[in-house]
Amino acid sequence: MNFLIYKALGKFFNFRNEEIPSFLLHELVHQGENYLPFTTSSLKFRALACICNDLVVNQRKKYLEFGAGLSTVIVARLIQKNGLKAHIYSVEEDKGWIDYIQHIIDKEGLTPYVTLFHLPTKPSTSLSQAYTYDFETLRSQLDPSLQFDIILVDGPAAWEKHKLNSRLGNAPFIEASIASEATVFIDNANRAGEKKLVTRLSQDFQVKPIYIDPTFAVLVKGKQYNFIL
Repeated sequence: MNFLIYKALGKFFNFRNEEIPSFLLHELVHQGENYLPFTTSSLKFRALACICNDLVVNQRKKYLEFGAGLSTVIVARLIQKNGLKAHIYSVEEDKGWIDYIQHIIDKEGLTPYVTLFHLPTKPSTSLSQAYTYDFETLRSQLDPSLQFDIILVDGPAAWEKHKLNSRLGNAPFIEASIASEATVFIDNANRAGEKKLVTRLSQDFQVKPIYIDPTFAVLVKGKQYNFIL
Protein backbone atom coordinates (compact mmCIF):
# COMPACT_ATOMS: atom_id res chain seq x y z
CA MET A 1 0.00 0.00 0.00
CA ASN A 2 2.78 2.44 0.90
CA PHE A 3 4.50 1.73 -2.42
CA LEU A 4 1.29 2.45 -4.33
CA ILE A 5 0.85 5.74 -2.48
CA TYR A 6 4.48 6.69 -3.21
CA LYS A 7 4.05 5.80 -6.88
CA ALA A 8 0.86 7.84 -7.15
CA LEU A 9 2.40 10.85 -5.44
CA GLY A 10 5.46 10.55 -7.66
CA LYS A 11 3.36 11.39 -10.71
CA PHE A 12 2.55 14.76 -9.18
CA PHE A 13 5.95 15.53 -7.65
CA ASN A 14 8.43 14.63 -10.39
CA PHE A 15 9.68 18.20 -10.18
CA ARG A 16 10.45 18.02 -6.46
CA ASN A 17 13.96 18.85 -5.25
CA GLU A 18 14.40 21.37 -8.05
CA GLU A 19 15.20 24.37 -5.84
CA ILE A 20 18.91 23.69 -5.22
CA PRO A 21 19.66 22.57 -8.82
CA SER A 22 17.87 25.62 -10.25
CA PHE A 23 19.87 27.86 -7.89
CA LEU A 24 23.15 26.24 -8.96
CA LEU A 25 22.26 26.62 -12.64
CA HIS A 26 20.93 30.16 -12.28
CA GLU A 27 24.00 31.86 -13.74
CA LEU A 28 24.15 29.55 -16.77
CA VAL A 29 20.43 29.94 -17.45
CA HIS A 30 20.66 33.74 -17.39
CA GLN A 31 24.18 34.11 -18.78
CA GLY A 32 23.29 34.91 -22.39
CA GLU A 33 21.20 37.68 -23.88
CA ASN A 34 18.48 35.22 -24.90
CA TYR A 35 15.54 34.22 -22.72
CA LEU A 36 15.35 30.42 -22.66
CA PRO A 37 11.72 29.20 -22.63
CA PHE A 38 11.81 26.23 -20.24
CA THR A 39 8.65 24.09 -20.45
CA THR A 40 7.41 20.71 -19.27
CA SER A 41 9.25 19.25 -22.28
CA SER A 42 12.59 20.58 -21.04
CA LEU A 43 15.02 18.57 -18.93
CA LYS A 44 14.40 19.08 -15.24
CA PHE A 45 16.99 21.20 -13.46
CA ARG A 46 18.20 18.34 -11.30
CA ALA A 47 18.89 16.19 -14.36
CA LEU A 48 20.63 19.08 -16.09
CA ALA A 49 22.73 19.80 -12.99
CA CYS A 50 23.89 16.17 -12.90
CA ILE A 51 24.97 16.41 -16.54
CA CYS A 52 26.88 19.62 -15.84
CA ASN A 53 28.49 18.09 -12.75
CA ASP A 54 29.59 15.03 -14.73
CA LEU A 55 31.12 17.17 -17.46
CA VAL A 56 33.15 19.12 -14.91
CA VAL A 57 34.22 16.61 -12.26
CA ASN A 58 34.87 13.72 -14.66
CA GLN A 59 36.35 15.94 -17.38
CA ARG A 60 34.16 14.55 -20.13
CA LYS A 61 35.27 15.47 -23.63
CA LYS A 62 32.80 14.10 -26.18
CA TYR A 63 29.12 14.72 -25.43
CA LEU A 64 26.55 12.98 -27.65
CA GLU A 65 23.02 14.29 -27.34
CA PHE A 66 19.95 12.70 -28.89
CA GLY A 67 17.44 15.54 -28.97
CA ALA A 68 18.68 19.14 -29.13
CA GLY A 69 17.14 21.63 -26.75
CA LEU A 70 17.69 24.37 -24.23
CA SER A 71 20.01 22.00 -22.38
CA THR A 72 22.28 22.17 -25.45
CA VAL A 73 22.63 25.91 -24.92
CA ILE A 74 23.17 25.55 -21.15
CA VAL A 75 25.90 22.93 -21.61
CA ALA A 76 27.59 24.99 -24.33
CA ARG A 77 27.61 27.99 -21.97
CA LEU A 78 29.18 25.79 -19.29
CA ILE A 79 31.91 24.60 -21.66
CA GLN A 80 32.70 28.20 -22.56
CA LYS A 81 32.51 29.52 -18.99
CA ASN A 82 34.71 26.82 -17.44
CA GLY A 83 37.08 26.49 -20.38
CA LEU A 84 36.28 22.79 -20.70
CA LYS A 85 37.92 20.74 -23.44
CA ALA A 86 34.56 19.34 -24.44
CA HIS A 87 32.38 19.36 -27.54
CA ILE A 88 28.66 18.69 -28.02
CA TYR A 89 27.42 16.51 -30.88
CA SER A 90 23.66 17.00 -30.98
CA VAL A 91 21.24 14.99 -33.12
CA GLU A 92 17.77 16.43 -33.81
CA GLU A 93 14.93 15.34 -36.09
CA ASP A 94 12.90 18.58 -36.22
CA LYS A 95 14.24 21.12 -38.74
CA GLY A 96 12.43 24.12 -37.24
CA TRP A 97 13.64 23.33 -33.74
CA ILE A 98 17.24 22.72 -34.73
CA ASP A 99 17.25 26.02 -36.64
CA TYR A 100 16.02 27.77 -33.47
CA ILE A 101 18.76 26.19 -31.33
CA GLN A 102 21.38 26.95 -33.99
CA HIS A 103 20.28 30.60 -34.01
CA ILE A 104 20.88 30.89 -30.26
CA ILE A 105 24.19 29.05 -30.51
CA ASP A 106 25.39 31.37 -33.28
CA LYS A 107 24.11 34.53 -31.60
CA GLU A 108 25.92 33.75 -28.34
CA GLY A 109 29.20 32.77 -29.97
CA LEU A 110 28.90 29.14 -28.87
CA THR A 111 29.47 27.62 -32.31
CA PRO A 112 32.98 26.28 -31.47
CA TYR A 113 31.46 24.04 -28.80
CA VAL A 114 28.48 22.55 -30.65
CA THR A 115 27.89 20.54 -33.83
CA LEU A 116 24.22 20.06 -34.69
CA PHE A 117 23.04 17.25 -36.97
CA HIS A 118 19.60 17.40 -38.57
CA LEU A 119 18.53 13.78 -39.01
CA PRO A 120 14.85 13.18 -39.80
CA THR A 121 13.49 9.89 -38.49
CA LYS A 122 11.99 7.08 -40.54
CA PRO A 123 10.11 3.86 -39.68
CA SER A 124 12.48 1.29 -38.21
CA THR A 125 13.11 -1.90 -40.15
CA SER A 126 14.11 -3.82 -37.01
CA LEU A 127 11.78 -2.51 -34.29
CA SER A 128 8.01 -2.25 -34.10
CA GLN A 129 6.42 1.04 -33.06
CA ALA A 130 9.64 2.91 -33.75
CA TYR A 131 10.90 5.77 -35.90
CA THR A 132 14.68 5.99 -35.81
CA TYR A 133 17.44 8.32 -36.95
CA ASP A 134 19.40 7.64 -40.12
CA PHE A 135 22.52 6.41 -38.36
CA GLU A 136 24.34 5.66 -41.60
CA THR A 137 24.19 9.35 -42.45
CA LEU A 138 25.37 10.23 -38.93
CA ARG A 139 28.30 7.82 -39.16
CA SER A 140 29.32 9.30 -42.50
CA GLN A 141 29.59 12.74 -40.87
CA LEU A 142 31.59 11.64 -37.82
CA ASP A 143 35.17 10.55 -37.33
CA PRO A 144 34.87 6.72 -37.14
CA SER A 145 37.32 6.66 -34.22
CA LEU A 146 35.17 9.03 -32.14
CA GLN A 147 34.07 7.63 -28.77
CA PHE A 148 31.59 9.42 -26.54
CA ASP A 149 32.11 9.62 -22.79
CA ILE A 150 28.82 11.34 -21.96
CA ILE A 151 25.52 10.61 -23.71
CA LEU A 152 22.03 12.04 -23.24
CA VAL A 153 19.02 10.22 -24.67
CA ASP A 154 16.17 12.70 -24.99
CA GLY A 155 15.21 11.97 -28.58
CA PRO A 156 13.79 11.13 -31.00
CA ALA A 157 10.14 11.87 -30.17
CA ALA A 158 8.60 8.79 -28.56
CA TRP A 159 5.43 9.93 -26.80
CA GLU A 160 3.01 8.64 -29.45
CA LYS A 161 1.97 4.98 -29.39
CA HIS A 162 3.31 4.23 -32.87
CA LYS A 163 6.71 5.63 -31.81
CA LEU A 164 7.05 4.28 -28.27
CA ASN A 165 10.17 2.19 -29.06
CA SER A 166 11.93 4.92 -31.02
CA ARG A 167 14.62 5.64 -28.42
CA LEU A 168 15.42 1.95 -28.11
CA GLY A 169 16.64 2.34 -31.68
CA ASN A 170 19.57 4.42 -30.37
CA ALA A 171 21.03 1.41 -28.54
CA PRO A 172 23.20 -0.10 -31.31
CA PHE A 173 24.87 3.23 -32.04
CA ILE A 174 25.47 3.90 -28.34
CA GLU A 175 26.95 0.43 -27.81
CA ALA A 176 29.27 0.84 -30.80
CA SER A 177 30.52 4.33 -30.00
CA ILE A 178 30.64 4.64 -26.21
CA ALA A 179 33.97 5.10 -24.42
CA SER A 180 35.26 2.63 -21.83
CA GLU A 181 34.51 5.17 -19.08
CA ALA A 182 31.29 7.04 -19.75
CA THR A 183 27.88 8.09 -18.48
CA VAL A 184 24.53 7.64 -20.21
CA PHE A 185 21.58 9.80 -19.13
CA ILE A 186 18.10 8.67 -20.19
CA ASP A 187 15.10 10.99 -19.88
CA ASN A 188 11.49 9.74 -19.69
CA ALA A 189 12.83 6.52 -18.17
CA ASN A 190 9.38 5.70 -16.79
CA ARG A 191 7.95 5.05 -20.27
CA ALA A 192 7.77 1.60 -21.86
CA GLY A 193 10.26 2.15 -24.67
CA GLU A 194 12.80 3.92 -22.49
CA LYS A 195 12.52 1.15 -19.88
CA LYS A 196 13.60 -1.30 -22.57
CA LEU A 197 16.56 0.93 -23.42
CA VAL A 198 17.62 1.16 -19.77
CA THR A 199 17.38 -2.63 -19.42
CA ARG A 200 19.36 -3.32 -22.59
CA LEU A 201 22.19 -0.89 -21.84
CA SER A 202 22.45 -1.81 -18.15
CA GLN A 203 22.77 -5.48 -19.10
CA ASP A 204 25.28 -4.68 -21.84
CA PHE A 205 27.43 -2.53 -19.53
CA GLN A 206 26.79 -4.82 -16.54
CA VAL A 207 25.78 -1.92 -14.31
CA LYS A 208 22.73 -1.02 -12.25
CA PRO A 209 20.79 2.06 -13.33
CA ILE A 210 20.61 5.00 -10.94
CA TYR A 211 17.28 6.85 -10.85
CA ILE A 212 17.61 10.45 -9.73
CA ASP A 213 13.81 10.60 -9.97
CA PRO A 214 11.17 8.26 -11.46
CA THR A 215 11.63 9.73 -14.95
CA PHE A 216 15.41 10.03 -15.28
CA ALA A 217 17.92 7.17 -15.31
CA VAL A 218 21.71 7.27 -15.22
CA LEU A 219 24.09 4.49 -16.28
CA VAL A 220 27.74 4.81 -15.25
CA LYS A 221 30.32 2.77 -17.16
CA GLY A 222 33.79 2.50 -15.63
CA LYS A 223 35.34 4.65 -12.92
CA GLN A 224 34.01 8.10 -12.10
CA TYR A 225 33.75 10.75 -9.40
CA ASN A 226 30.33 11.30 -7.89
CA PHE A 227 28.23 13.83 -9.80
CA ILE A 228 24.74 12.96 -8.56
CA LEU A 229 22.82 15.82 -6.95
